[in-house]
Amino acid sequence: MKKKWYLKPWLFGIIAGSIFVFAEVVFDIYPPTAYSFCLTCHTRDLINTIINFLFHTHYQTTLIAKRVLMLTPPFVILGAFLAARFFHEHRIQRGNNPILYFILGFIVMIIGILIFGCPTRIIIRSGYGDFYGIAALLSMFLGIWCATIIIIYNIKYRGKNKL
Repeated sequence: MKKKWYLKPWLFGIIAGSIFVFAEVVFDIYPPTAYSFCLTCHTRDLINTIINFLFHTHYQTTLIAKRVLMLTPPFVILGAFLAARFFHEHRIQRGNNPILYFILGFIVMIIGILIFGCPTRIIIRSGYGDFYGIAALLSMFLGIWCATIIIIYNIKYRGKNKL
């Protein structure tokens, strides 16, 4: 039986960190303060950069997106697809209600853009003492608490199969 080779997490961290440090030194790439990995922000920056280039507009992008093309969203999708194919986990599944999933995803992305990013960025902004970051963090905790209460209520009083 053929043994599969896996990249250890600590080794991946060393390789990725070395690549990022090398890119920062050689290409003079540096992220702005309170910027992290976020598919909402990176998608916005990628689309705005492409529109700015094609139509000579001036839609807002972050400083790093003006210097480097933000290819995070397509490469996350490509990486997930290749990993699923490589480990034989790729299969096409039809969703129960694809329109609902599209609408919910659209709402999540719009809310992410309105609050200037993902939960990781909210935490980083809160750490900097930014008022909007602290307000967003408190709102996120309140939303999680309310959702948890609703889920517990539904399980307790309406049965487990009624969610």
